[in-house]
Amino acid sequence: MTTVSPFASSHNTSRLSRLVLLQLGVLAVFSSWAFGGQAPWARQVIALWGTVGILLFVYACRAHRPDGRLHPALRLLWPLWLYDVVVIVSCFNPGFRETMVSGQASLVLGHPHPWLPSAALPKLAARELWQFNGLVLSAFNLLLVMNRRRQIRQLLFLLAGNAVVLAVFGTFQKLIGSTGLWFGLVPSPNARFFSTFIYHNHWGAFVLLNTAACLALLFHYQRRGAWRDLWHSPVLMGALVTVLLALSIPLSASRSCTILVGMLLAGALIHLLTSVVHQRRARHKSAVGAVLAIVLAALLAVAASGYLARDAIAERVAQTSSQLSPDAPTKMGAGRATLYRDTWRMAAAKPWFGWGLESYARVFRIYNTQRAQETWVWIPFYAEAHNDWLQSLAETGFVGTTLLALLLLLPLLTVRVRHLSAVLPRYLLSGCVLILLYAWLEFPFANPTVMLTFFTLFFGAVRYAQLEAERSHHE
Repeated sequence: MTTVSPFASSHNTSRLSRLVLLQLGVLAVFSSWAFGGQAPWARQVIALWGTVGILLFVYACRAHRPDGRLHPALRLLWPLWLYDVVVIVSCFNPGFRETMVSGQASLVLGHPHPWLPSAALPKLAARELWQFNGLVLSAFNLLLVMNRRRQIRQLLFLLAGNAVVLAVFGTFQKLIGSTGLWFGLVPSPNARFFSTFIYHNHWGAFVLLNTAACLALLFHYQRRGAWRDLWHSPVLMGALVTVLLALSIPLSASRSCTILVGMLLAGALIHLLTSVVHQRRARHKSAVGAVLAIVLAALLAVAASGYLARDAIAERVAQTSSQLSPDAPTKMGAGRATLYRDTWRMAAAKPWFGWGLESYARVFRIYNTQRAQETWVWIPFYAEAHNDWLQSLAETGFVGTTLLALLLLLPLLTVRVRHLSAVLPRYLLSGCVLILLYAWLEFPFANPTVMLTFFTLFFGAVRYAQLEAERSHHE
């Protein structure tokens, strides 16, 4: 472990840095407004624009190593390269074959090589891998070429500002009772949509990450102290914008994300109060007035949030109460527990490499044991496992899931803990940790925008910590 980043700085990287910021910024903004990147046409555009990020990655590796040697960053990406190899091999080993049944094309189990990775539908697996690499490498370019912390903060301003605009857009859309996306112009396949996102829990995950970005920026500028006092600083405006963004989560009726963002904001409030007390004491001034004002503002924000989201909250409370009722046909969590158990059975059938990327919706039908309570038989369809960790095990096995975990772990090991715990990286990584926890209950990574935002915050935090380490090393 070293305090100095292994990535050498270069005076020739300013132009490349701007290109990386442009490509990543356009990708993030476009995907968020294009239905969270979940429309088929949007996914195609995201994959194509993500390819530009891949090309920038290749160029950056060569530009930083004119002597022909491999860039040291490639040592952090070997889990991604192995993951790619596993998926590519699976595409040449189909697990299903198409046949005609009653005049219709149907999929039946094939006879793949038992010791090699297989894919239920190779075309879907290849397309998903293409998009995944474009998103990951576009974000990884931050770690590769950014030589100034200010550049990372500028990107965070763009992401957070875009999220706030989307939150305002979605709030107005919600308050006037729009029955579809874009103020009713586009029918939504999901009744619980918000802003431009088809699924309210994906919106919740998106806002959770951007709230962490807002808090990171807020505390960064609060610590700089280049103003007379708290009331003459950008902290108040930053706090107002952060609350405005976070308020959209209960308005969207996302229960889990409301709890998670509440935890994040509660921790930030304690941090802010502690910081204000220390600053006031350092100046030999009373902190009582400032503390009371901040607490009152927080209570008013909670009250305003509850008032605006009262209908959504009442609906979700009624739904939760009915699910907890002794007379409920299905106990709260019982269906989800069955889903997780069946998904684990699917994963256990092929523990090493799984059934193939993007195979869940097709293969899970074989293992689904849920039936409706009525006399007629109805089998619920699940396109996602509502648990990204279990779904990863089912699709890519323990090998693929371990490689994805290492893709996150290795960059963290390049920086000392004290630099990762600096205020800006700390909040960015806190948002990422909460999303990883949330992935045990939902499927945030099924949304391209959430995935891109996650990796942008993660690699941005690591690079920022590396630059902090370089600065402290030179001082």
